Amino acid sequence: MTPLLLNYSYHACLLATLAAGALAWFGPAGWWRWAGWPVLALAMAQAVLAAFILNRPPLAGAYESAVMLLPWISALALIPCGGPEAHRRLAGVTWWAGAALMALFLVASNRFYPDWYMYKYIWTRLFFTLRLASMSIFFYASMAAMASLGALPEARTALLRWSRNFLLVGTAVFLAGEFSGFTWRMQWMGDYWCWNANFLESTLFFLLVTAAAHLPPAWAAKPRLRAAAQATPGLLMVALFMTHMLMEP
Repeated sequence: MTPLLLNYSYHACLLATLAAGALAWFGPAGWWRWAGWPVLALAMAQAVLAAFILNRPPLAGAYESAVMLLPWISALALIPCGGPEAHRRLAGVTWWAGAALMALFLVASNRFYPDWYMYKYIWTRLFFTLRLASMSIFFYASMAAMASLGALPEARTALLRWSRNFLLVGTAVFLAGEFSGFTWRMQWMGDYWCWNANFLESTLFFLLVTAAAHLPPAWAAKPRLRAAAQATPGLLMVALFMTHMLMEP
């Protein structure tokens, strides 16, 4: 019965997210927030049902990660970010992107991982939770940058500033996750002195986000260039992460 409920909540959440995006973009002023609350409720219901089925947090694999990303994205989309146009554009783009992420599993496998090693260890849970939280924040920052394209000057300025602010917030959460990651191992202070591909990838993402948030003044003065730079980290991170998860055996 519970897996069936999860399937229903998945499809209901997908449809609600699409509808919320459409209402935010095309509907009357103020409707974007009312449309978003059902999306957040359904996204959280998915996560709770998945955790109940698994008897652990749904933090491993592509489908589980998407289930955990959507509540973060849905909650962030409800935060006011400036004037009415900025609110409307950012909420619409964010919910449409969330719907696209969930629509991926209409064709991709939505299986759960049968086991997740060391999932009872607090540092492991913190690492995956903070990694997904930071990824959601970076993704939201990307949406703000993309929503600025074609906006009126006041809304464009607000959205680009909002995007940069959330790049900085995401960086703080990301670094907290990295600290949890290199302390999770069996030994107390972990194995952070042993360099590997994952640490290299994390470092490259950190440098990319830092560069996007600290553009030279001449570049930052060009709205399209700034939007492209600030949109790249979150989009690239989510795309590579989901590709990696989907390609796992």
